[in-house]
Amino acid sequence: MSLRQSGTSLDVLLAALDDWSDGTVAHDVAVGLAVGAQGLIRRGFVESRAPDGTPWRPLKRPRPGGPTLMKTRKLVAAATLYMVDAGGFVFAGVDWFANYGSYHQSEAPRKVIPRRPFYPDEAGLSTGWTIVLGEAADDAARGHLPR
Repeated sequence: MSLRQSGTSLDVLLAALDDWSDGTVAHDVAVGLAVGAQGLIRRGFVESRAPDGTPWRPLKRPRPGGPTLMKTRKLVAAATLYMVDAGGFVFAGVDWFANYGSYHQSEAPRKVIPRRPFYPDEAGLSTGWTIVLGEAADDAARGHLPR
């Protein structure tokens, strides 16, 4: 009786296990999640909607030809700037470009400018965000599965 290889080679399987144990997969999943969330945040700005789908209150003096909070696009650029490390990802640029970004996200009492959140809050992810981010994580991890 002789042994023959069928299926994926042992070297390929071992390399895949290394990716899962050395943090490569975790990093790639974090990048996939960040890119997916980045697209959702941009869509929220374009549609003037919070992550839960709630429309933002319009500006007192609407700006012709553009969505709320998109005059210079600095806030959306800052809101979608992310960093990835061994712990995951974080959107880190809001206050670097526009101090009012954190004000729109904050739940602090307000008298003049209404809240216009662009990140999910403590209520958690909406169904749409859950689906998009789940698919992004699956796609990133799938790239490390041997075939």
